[in-house]
Order: sequence, then structure tokens, then C-alpha cells
Amino acid sequence: MRRFGMSVALALALAASVAPAARAQKDTGRRGGGGGQRAGMMRGMQERGQAGAERMRLQRQIRQAFTRAVRVQVGLSEEQMRQLAPINRKYVGERQALAREETETRMALRAELAKPQPNQDSVAKLSDRLQTIPRQRLDLNDAEDKELTGIMTPVQLAKYRALQERVQRQLNMMRAAMRGGGAPLALPDSSDGGGG
Repeated sequence: MRRFGMSVALALALAASVAPAARAQKDTGRRGGGGGQRAGMMRGMQERGQAGAERMRLQRQIRQAFTRAVRVQVGLSEEQMRQLAPINRKYVGERQALAREETETRMALRAELAKPQPNQDSVAKLSDRLQTIPRQRLDLNDAEDKELTGIMTPVQLAKYRALQERVQRQLNMMRAAMRGGGAPLALPDSSDGGGG
């Protein structure tokens, strides 16, 4: 059991280490003189593409590690794992959309507040929206719990939630480290087969 927990931690730690390296590489590319503005732009695009590909690879590793951890630590059968997959996909997608919206709303609020004369109505609307997002997250959790109780025992559900919380804390730390580096991260689904 501990081995699978470590594989989740390892995948997360590995993913967290990519952001500073990618950022440092981008900064070095900016500072390095030489090939002119066009070459610098091409280098930047290439580095962003490589960082994006690396990020996708690491997210796949995290999904696989999470799937193995769910199967072993939560103690789900193959049938339960099959039933869990579509539920996970549904709620992971909704959480990611909510996380993206939260990031965009925060950025819009910061931009508005940075203006010499921020628009009062815009600030009020954006602030209100930021207040409703945590409630939406709770509603999502409640809706997901209702579906999960149909396939898990109370003990399995409690273990599953504890595992989710641990992984989400790690993802939040990664998100902070990778701020501005693409779509926000959200808890992986456990629909990946877990092989490789």
C-alpha cells in the first residue's frame, strides 16, 4: 500500500519540479543575446511546446498513480473501478472548468483593480462570482458523493475522500508553482488503466 502512495507522491514531486526548470529555461532564452528577435520568439514557442508536452506526460503519470492508489488503498474491485471511471470523468471535467473560471475571474479582477479608476460594477460582479465558486465546489462534492455511495461502502468512500484530499493538496502546491503555465490542474480521474 505504501508503495502506491509513494508513486503518487513521486509523480507529483516530479511534476512540481518541471515548472521552475521550464521557467528558468525561458528566462535564460530571453536573456541570451544572439539570434535576433525572431529566433528568440521561435525558441520561446518551442520551449512552451516542450513544457506543455511534459506537463501532459506528467499529468498522465499522476492519473496512473492515482488509479493504482485508488484500487489498492481504497480497496475497490475491478467492477467498482469500472463504475467509478465515468463518475470521475464527469466530476473532474466540472472541477477543471470551475478552476479555470476561478483563475480567469481572479485575473480579470486583478486587471480591473490595476486600472486608475476601476469600474465599481465590474469589481462587484467579479467579487460576487469569486464568492459563489466555493459553494459550487461543495455542491459538486455533494452530487459526487451521492453517486459514489451507489458503488462504494462508507469505509471505501471515506478512504477515497482522504486520498483525494491528499492528492489535491499536492496539486494545489503544483498549481502555485506553475502559476501562469497553462490550464489549471485539478484532481485526476481514476479512469486510466494504470499501466506503464
